Amino acid sequence: MPSFFKRFKDKEKEAQAEKAAVERPATPPPAYGDASQDLSAVPDLDDAPPPFSVSGTRDITAAFASLKLSTQNNPDVDSCLAHLKLLHAIQTLKEEIGYTDGLWDIWDHRAGPKLDDAAGSSAVSDQLHILSIIREKRWALYLARAVDRYEAWWTSLPNDSLTEKDMETKGSLKYERFPEGSVDFPWTQDNLPPIDVLMIWHTHMLNPRVFLEDAMRRGLKAFWTTGMPWAQVNIAIDNSFNYTVTDECKAKWERTTGRAWLNQDDPKFKSLECPACHSIIELPWTTCGLPELYKGVARPGLHGNGFGDGEFSQFCTEECGVPIDKHILPVARFIRDAKLSVENSIPMPGSVLDPKYGTPNCTQAPEGGYPLAELSFPDRLAKAIYPQLRELIKPGMTKSQLPTMKDVANIVGSTIKDEEKLRSFQNPNNVKIEARPGKLIPRESIQDTERYQCRKMMGQYWQNPSMFGLDLAAGAIRQGVFIDKMYKIDWLHSPSARSTMTRLLQKYDRFFMIMLTMPGHMIVPTLDVDLAWHTHQLAPRAYYKYSTSRTAASQTQHAKFIDHNDKVEEGALGDAFVFTCRKYMNLFNEVYSECTCWFCEAVRDLHSSAGFAKRSKAQKAIDELHRVTPPLTDKSAMPHMSTHNAVSAVEQEAIHWRNRSVRQHSRHVWNFRLNEAYTRAAARAKRRGITLPPKEVYYNHWGKDYYMLGPHVAPTYLKPGIYYADDPGRMPMGKEAWAQCAQGTCGNNDIAAGGCGGPGGCTQAPGYVDGNLAAKAGNDKWLGGHVLAGGGGGCGGGGGCGGGS
Repeated sequence: MPSFFKRFKDKEKEAQAEKAAVERPATPPPAYGDASQDLSAVPDLDDAPPPFSVSGTRDITAAFASLKLSTQNNPDVDSCLAHLKLLHAIQTLKEEIGYTDGLWDIWDHRAGPKLDDAAGSSAVSDQLHILSIIREKRWALYLARAVDRYEAWWTSLPNDSLTEKDMETKGSLKYERFPEGSVDFPWTQDNLPPIDVLMIWHTHMLNPRVFLEDAMRRGLKAFWTTGMPWAQVNIAIDNSFNYTVTDECKAKWERTTGRAWLNQDDPKFKSLECPACHSIIELPWTTCGLPELYKGVARPGLHGNGFGDGEFSQFCTEECGVPIDKHILPVARFIRDAKLSVENSIPMPGSVLDPKYGTPNCTQAPEGGYPLAELSFPDRLAKAIYPQLRELIKPGMTKSQLPTMKDVANIVGSTIKDEEKLRSFQNPNNVKIEARPGKLIPRESIQDTERYQCRKMMGQYWQNPSMFGLDLAAGAIRQGVFIDKMYKIDWLHSPSARSTMTRLLQKYDRFFMIMLTMPGHMIVPTLDVDLAWHTHQLAPRAYYKYSTSRTAASQTQHAKFIDHNDKVEEGALGDAFVFTCRKYMNLFNEVYSECTCWFCEAVRDLHSSAGFAKRSKAQKAIDELHRVTPPLTDKSAMPHMSTHNAVSAVEQEAIHWRNRSVRQHSRHVWNFRLNEAYTRAAARAKRRGITLPPKEVYYNHWGKDYYMLGPHVAPTYLKPGIYYADDPGRMPMGKEAWAQCAQGTCGNNDIAAGGCGGPGGCTQAPGYVDGNLAAKAGNDKWLGGHVLAGGGGGCGGGGGCGGGS
């Protein structure tokens, strides 16, 4: 048996080897110009590829035919290329749907007769603006229907639902050992889903903790273990990025789900169970359509009252008469889940994974207590309030009588504040526990983890009527921002595509190392790093194993499943990106964001302005970047920070005036420092004979150019009111906002990295300076110190782009 010292030395050698691999200098940005390059060969990392250029393309037919693809593996060059191919197919689909005139009777001519330049630039711009909204509306409807079809597929898969008993059993294959699955799902070319369902599944997997919990609750172990079947998907997507499958595949889909193969061929009506009388009713998907030759006076607009519209509102049958809207549906879902908890012991959403580490955590029951006492608090709470919940919705109710999730939050809050009620389900045997050495408290006292679990549970319902842990339609729209940038950069057709993938995999390894060494900070990926990170998450078991093993060997010494938050306030995202760039430069003496847009130039000035020696070293790296990177003509195709998760905070009237003024001041400070940094960078570049690009950046969306302040801001082209369920580009803040916490569940804790894609954080908190960006910044005084009065992810906060602590 090896001695302790031998094991220690082995561990030390492993750590040194990993550090050396990560610290090896990265190659300069990959080239696009050398068409003679051997695409099958992976270049040596010490060999510098030619300078970055957008010229030159390659024939991808042979390259894709030779990809070696498998499942349950960490990302490699081939899987990243296959992922890019899928992203191109999704973008091709999006453009096909958006530009299909008349789809669901939404016609382009509603923007008026086509204008020529003689009509004036303002009139033409206004018409293009209307056309872009019309096309975005078609895509928004398509996504709403795609989520419904994904639900039909999800429920058709063989399953074995998780129960509370499974969570209480040590070594349970359905719970504690669920992530250890080794058996692949039996994928073939004949059981692939349609491209729209594949796209929603792709979005679901890019929220790793939500996807794991949803799969565990449903009992889809092999499905979760395998992840994206790259080999089959690669064959199904041709070189024009059309998704083509066998006739047997289409027939099998239709048999198992009862849905048409094409999204557009499904009925124009949605079958829905009435939340009050439970009868099945048929509701229109949209009320925005008008016949092509319509001559009447009706002008339905593009918000609409259909199930897939932004202002969904319909009535049940005359006998019931209950108005059904998007506020009552999450309540009905909460009641349904509580009923499953009472009758079938199926855990409530948000109660399955350890909130701090994101892993299944089976603990032995203390004497006279409860197994998983802290994790399962939402289950005990749901059982206690279920009698009140089932009385919330009754036939015959008017709109003013209908409950919302705020009413559910009030029930939760009043139950927690009532000591007798709390004791009845929290500690019926009057057991005391040790809060700290020598300090015993009654078990009914709520622990921080239980407060967080409750907020996490509530966060899965706010403006989310689906059966999943987040609004997947909104998530798909945010992912579309990333997909569009990948499509425009077009690494796929580069003759140096394999070199690009090799390089970004190395940067991803460095990025992950920074996350491990800076657990209290939000670490933001660039677009190339995010491609590798996303590809990794599409192999859920491999990503889980990689994340937990590396965190267990890091400073924290505890296995953690690092999450990927797809909804972060834009100011916090910008601040965190500055921190990430500085940390990367300090560790590797290289520029993190290999981009020459005005924002990245300003960020480089911010993070390289401390000390002459450090500045000189940073300036050499910046000069080298300018030397090998000629300016790109399309500013929207820059490979800078990844911002698909950027959202703007919506100030509620009820928010405390102090919070509002502090946040507004911090935004002014951030913008001032950014502009000041750009001015310095431009002056410095001019002395070297380099002209930096102007700050004016325009983003083309459905044929209309929209002004964007920078890559760190939320998209300005998303149109509130036309989307199903949640607004994908905004995050409410304030006491009266959606996703407020139930009273009694707020409290200080050190738990971060919550659910992704939720509509807001703990918005009842009086406000705080983001600890990731200011309080924990130490001597990083260059930070804007962005101030938040709410969280970033699901209710209760979010770990952001790097997981948080």
